[in-house]
This record gives sequence, C-alpha cells and structure tokens, in this order.
Amino acid sequence: MTQDFDVIGALTRFSVGTIDGRDAMMVIELATTPDEFARGIRHQMPIAMTPAHARELGNALLLAAEAAQMGEESSNAVN
Repeated sequence: MTQDFDVIGALTRFSVGTIDGRDAMMVIELATTPDEFARGIRHQMPIAMTPAHARELGNALLLAAEAAQMGEESSNAVN
C-alpha cells in the first residue's frame, strides 16, 4: 500500500464506548494539517463497529505500536 504522507492527519484525542450495549464506538479527533494542529483546529469522526472489529482494531494498533517502537528514528509526526 502506497501512502501520501502529506495527507495523513494527526490524532489529537479519542474516546470509546458502546452503542446500546451491543456495538463498539469510538470518536477520533484529528488535525488534518500541521497548520490546523498549530491553530488548534480539530475534526471529530465518530466510528461504529462490531465487537469483533473493535478487537481486531485494538490488536492491530498494539502491533503497530510495537513495530513503531522498534524503529531507530522517530518520524516527523506533528503530535
């Protein structure tokens, strides 16, 4: 998968919960550009998912975090 790193937003905050006790939900807050980040402009994106998708996402994020910690140099991420 090829990524255009000029269009990746910076996660600034998130929250999680359930919808009617059956589905998982998260709201991610992000800045889409370094200028928005500096000016405090944030966008919120609510996302609903099945419990199975929530577990898969959690596991995938843990794997990505572990891989990121193995890198020798940090990225230029704005957050």
